[in-house]
Amino acid sequence: MESLTHREKEQAFIDFENRQKKRVVLGKMIVMLIASLNVMLAIMSAIANFNLFALIIQIALSLALFFGVTWVRYLFAVGAALGSMLNLYLLMVVISEPPVWIIIFLISNIVFNIASCILLFANKCVSEFLYAQKNG
Repeated sequence: MESLTHREKEQAFIDFENRQKKRVVLGKMIVMLIASLNVMLAIMSAIANFNLFALIIQIALSLALFFGVTWVRYLFAVGAALGSMLNLYLLMVVISEPPVWIIIFLISNIVFNIASCILLFANKCVSEFLYAQKNG
């Protein structure tokens, strides 16, 4: 069996670094999307409920997520899982004959929460990005 030449090893390492950079960039885009959607939803909620304190907390948590704070990642993922279950419960049990816009809103919220939960728990790109943010 032939061993790799020095040039082949260098090329393999360069290819590995390029794949890692792409993963980190994709992870960054996913985390930014989740964090920014969370902030936008918090702004809409703050406007509707006049709750500035909750808005500040959501912005701080979104920034912490972006900067790689591990426990915030899991807080977001568990919150998304619980949110999807709550919305599903609202859709199935609580609301009898809701307007179409409420059904669309709840279903889109369920889809977003499930996607966020899966991406934050299981996506390797997100893990790579958050690791890079946390450890430099």
